[in-house]
Amino acid sequence: MRSALLCLLLIAFIQTAGAQTPGDQDYPTDCHAAFAANPEIENPMIIHFLDQSTGQINHWQWSFGDGVTSTLQNPVHTYAAGGTYFVCLTVSDSDSGFLCHDVRCIPVTVHEPGACIADFIYAIDSLNPLTTRFTDKSSGNINSWHWDFGDGTVSADRNPYHTFPDFGKYRVCLSAYNADSISVCNDVKCDSLQLLQPEQCHASFTSELDSLNHEPNTFKFRDTSSGNPNHFLWTFDDGGSYSTRTVTHQFHVEGDHRVCLRISKEIQGGTVCSDSSCTTVKTAKYYNLGGHLFAGEYPINNPVSTGDTGVAYLYRKNGNRLIPYDTTSFTHLGYYAFPKTLNGSYILRASLTPGSAHYSNFFPVYFPQAMKWPEASLLNLIDSSSFAAHFYLMPITEPLSGSGSIKGKVMNAGSSGNFPGISLAEVILYNAQLSPVQFTFSAKSGQFELNNLPFGAYYLYVESPGKYSRLTSIWLDLSTPVADSVQLEVFDYDVTGIPYNVSSSIVAGELFPNPATTDITLILHAPGNANLNFEIRSLTGQITGSGQVVCHAGLNSQTVPITSIPRGMYLFIIHSTDGSRVLTKKLIKY
Repeated sequence: MRSALLCLLLIAFIQTAGAQTPGDQDYPTDCHAAFAANPEIENPMIIHFLDQSTGQINHWQWSFGDGVTSTLQNPVHTYAAGGTYFVCLTVSDSDSGFLCHDVRCIPVTVHEPGACIADFIYAIDSLNPLTTRFTDKSSGNINSWHWDFGDGTVSADRNPYHTFPDFGKYRVCLSAYNADSISVCNDVKCDSLQLLQPEQCHASFTSELDSLNHEPNTFKFRDTSSGNPNHFLWTFDDGGSYSTRTVTHQFHVEGDHRVCLRISKEIQGGTVCSDSSCTTVKTAKYYNLGGHLFAGEYPINNPVSTGDTGVAYLYRKNGNRLIPYDTTSFTHLGYYAFPKTLNGSYILRASLTPGSAHYSNFFPVYFPQAMKWPEASLLNLIDSSSFAAHFYLMPITEPLSGSGSIKGKVMNAGSSGNFPGISLAEVILYNAQLSPVQFTFSAKSGQFELNNLPFGAYYLYVESPGKYSRLTSIWLDLSTPVADSVQLEVFDYDVTGIPYNVSSSIVAGELFPNPATTDITLILHAPGNANLNFEIRSLTGQITGSGQVVCHAGLNSQTVPITSIPRGMYLFIIHSTDGSRVLTKKLIKY
């Protein structure tokens, strides 16, 4: 009987395999055949087949492996005899405009009532991964068990423990039978068992000085061990100990310190693996930093009170970045101090605070007297303290009085006006000769406002530590006394102060005012001293004005009179001495 079943099974498999050959299939596979076979508990000869196919399907063809077929979606079939049958389900859809076809075949074992069914489960010992517990789950009138573990050893126990000789893959078989009627009750189940060698524990960790922590010599320790440990023990030579995976620890004594980490992986109260690692951590050097804030010839409030208060900001230089490090106020004698400052390179900034008697008389500065942070002197704390890092505030020498005003918003480059702006960014106002004349700080929303301005040409620049900006030109006159929608962008990378880079050597900005009546002004940035020629041409090409401008290295503000040319539209053209064109702009004279 077994031989006949095996032959039928082989023939069915060959026929099914031939039917599923990819080269012979002329149907798309947008539907996928799948099903489950569930025997009845009372009568295991009756099998309920459940269609689990996916796709647009309207035809089901079942072949139960015993010569019987069905076209129901979820048929119930009764087998005449026990055994293993190769059951196939073919699904398809032949509706107009869509075709699909797929076949799924699986072996289904049918057990006769009262027959023995061999079955077992196993569990690998987490503490000893070579040892496995096998649990018999067979059914029927069974009184004998025979285990073959696939490593040359056997067992007659019903629920044996077995230790394999090495890691690898084993084929384990259980023969469950009744020794008194082996011809009636006898079954075999085999399963593959994979024993994987567990990853060993290797302890390792990193240590990093928290350079922004105001508590000196505070280090962060992070576990980088392998083997998935779940227990940690940190020990420090100053008596500190921790049991967390990451640790923050401060050394109160300078010098070399021994730090150790012991790890272990524990499961169900037992230790699977453990390891330890130690290293020596060297503390950093800290120095004191301080100085006076000069507002004119003397420091503020020294030797007498000037009614001023001041604030100093310390930025740590990290590569191309400036990282805020600390802030302090000036004493009543105009002195500031940053005690226990980590060795390294810093940029300092100082200003009077709002409400000071002379707040509107001095610009904020970087150490020792710079308007912009790239122009500041780098203060290096390498091997000693510095007690004379003095600031010298730059005076505002041109008081402004007028009816003009400039309003706007400071924002990150690329963001829209709906995004929150940048708060506490210094907005510096320059006149047409590029001399600073006033400043303000943006509000929490990024908004800023400059008032009481006389009519004329201005430039705006945003000074934010570690950030970059470019000059923005503004023109105020009777027709436009208020510029109220100015957007000033701040960049994370260096940008040229003027946006129009028409020439590889000379950079030029917009003309203003434009339209104009008497004079026009433009900003030029030159890499070195240069003589430039300009022409004013009508739209028909006629030259109505010409001249020469002399530039020095850096930013230049040039004013050109246009009183003599008639009203109309013109082209303003600048040439370098080699004849190359630097700038061409439309100009309206009215």
